[in-house]
Amino acid sequence: MRQIFIFFIVLTTLSCDDGNVDIPEFDFSSVSIDNCGDLVLFKINGNEALIVKLNEDNTEDVFFLTDWDNQQFTLATDAITYRTFDSEPTSSYFCQDIPPTTPKITNEWLGSGTLVLDTEITLDDKDNVEELDLIQNSDTDDIPDYIDWDDDNDGILTINEDPNNDNDPTNDDTDEDGIPNYLDDDDDGDGVDSIFESTTNDDDGDGIVDYLDADTVTLLDPPRTISLNQYQKIFKTTFTINLLNLNNSSGNTIQFDAFDYGTTTKEDPITEGN
Repeated sequence: MRQIFIFFIVLTTLSCDDGNVDIPEFDFSSVSIDNCGDLVLFKINGNEALIVKLNEDNTEDVFFLTDWDNQQFTLATDAITYRTFDSEPTSSYFCQDIPPTTPKITNEWLGSGTLVLDTEITLDDKDNVEELDLIQNSDTDDIPDYIDWDDDNDGILTINEDPNNDNDPTNDDTDEDGIPNYLDDDDDGDGVDSIFESTTNDDDGDGIVDYLDADTVTLLDPPRTISLNQYQKIFKTTFTINLLNLNNSSGNTIQFDAFDYGTTTKEDPITEGN
């Protein structure tokens, strides 16, 4: 992702009617982008907000789940609004056709610029296992481990093959054969594949469920069903406003050559056959 540099800020300040110097904070670096409608983007930081209105026919799902590559949206005059308020606004303030009367706007800058979008896409099965090898396929089911939520195809999701409940499936090896449960066809080493043993029944009443108990070999009939595979397609999009130019009625100007508006991260679940 390209580095974004803010080259200059020009603030031409005049005195307000009440004698205060009209200089805004204009700091949105630590707040996230929110949105509503088709499509309004906004950031709120205390009593200030920066709003971007797109004249594009984009639903939220389409806009944030698109692989943008230096996509540029020309923002006409007044498409960008910077406001300060007498108290902190809520998200609902920006999602109404007629804004509420409170909080009260204390100052407003209107402007234009070019919104530039760049997206980085990653795939993740959310199984708490860091899988850097994009080719490895432990259960040879045509789905590589890094997007396979059941790496050994035993009908037990990898994230659930964690008997010690430390959120790390890689250190659980019930039969101590050197193969962690999430990659082991036979977790308890009793000669019966885990897919044929119950994950809930305790046949001998010793407090250990059958598929982890080497002393029980009670077979499931039929065997456990293999669920459709699911992983997340993650869209991380960077928003930059080039040639941002804002002005208020007092003649104050805020200008950026390239303003880093922030990033959004959205996930799209992908389901496919095992």
